[in-house]
Amino acid sequence: MSSRSVRLSRAAVAALLLMLALSAPVWPASASAARADAGTQNSLAIQVPNGADVPQCIYLFYDSGCQDCQEVKAFLEALEANSTLLTVHYFEIRNYSNWQLMVDFYRSKNMSAFEVPVVFIGNEVLLEVANIETSVPLLLANKTGWMCPSINSTIPDYEPPSTPPIAIIFGMAFADSLNPCAISVLLLLVVALSVSSISVLKTGIAYILGNFVAYFLIGIGLFSTLNLFTLPAYTSKVIAILAIAVAVISLFSKLPKQTRPIIKSIISAITSPYAAFAAGAVISVIELPCSGGPYFLALTLMSQYLMSQSEVLIYLVIYNMIFVLPLVAVLAFYSATKSVDIPRNYIRYASAAIMVIMGIALFLI
Repeated sequence: MSSRSVRLSRAAVAALLLMLALSAPVWPASASAARADAGTQNSLAIQVPNGADVPQCIYLFYDSGCQDCQEVKAFLEALEANSTLLTVHYFEIRNYSNWQLMVDFYRSKNMSAFEVPVVFIGNEVLLEVANIETSVPLLLANKTGWMCPSINSTIPDYEPPSTPPIAIIFGMAFADSLNPCAISVLLLLVVALSVSSISVLKTGIAYILGNFVAYFLIGIGLFSTLNLFTLPAYTSKVIAILAIAVAVISLFSKLPKQTRPIIKSIISAITSPYAAFAAGAVISVIELPCSGGPYFLALTLMSQYLMSQSEVLIYLVIYNMIFVLPLVAVLAFYSATKSVDIPRNYIRYASAAIMVIMGIALFLI
């Protein structure tokens, strides 16, 4: 192996290790772990109710000079500290705007006596310390506070999210797989290998495996990052619109000019299947701005559903198997025909058409 390819392999391995470190899953902590951690930090040892596995919201109106108010406030602060999914909004009624907001809430419930402390959660109104401390955990367990209280409308009952739309996610994977950027780079590799003594088939397979592994690790990292945020309920509609926008952009997208010399130099340094694997991993990161739109949208859509670690990993494996499938087909086609005459424009149109169909379908469901 040449010194150049050795340097390439070492740099690629370093890049892969960095990606692996960055993509370490940040899975949501289990309720028991959250309780154990919070219990060491909070002397009140308030327990997070079972079933409180969605973001929830509570409004508390209180008077800082009221002893019962302070007790309820301390109770809710302890409950909030023990859950990363609970947000309590505190309104001190000596502030006139807070007082007026409380009055508006009372009147929206057809109540004329304005007492504190008072808790609003979902459509419920809770008064008195004992009632609040008994009822709040039960209501959280039933996901009553899945939306912040509203003056103008009734909060609907919480409906658990259904299974992620498999057809749409894997449809995006197929559209992603037909991205001309990835196919063009593979064809460039095949042409370069065809004039050398290196096995095109073995080296091409190693290159595709490098793409698969790197894309898989990137997916874990992106999904873990997206899980840190609570996205609004209308996110799927935004994704649908963005999918159509990505389809239009993909008709004109190309590898950035500044990355082409880098990719060509990496390909020219490949002297073995091992170097090809490393090159495939590095190049998949370089071409991500060109090919990663559908991937990011699919991961964002997945993050809207309650999925176990194993379910996420299975989805990512299948997604990336679909992603590299056309690359395998191109390599098999070349091995059989020794031709690189691939209709890339038609592939581009097919990718855009699939993304439009997925976007429309997602908007309608």
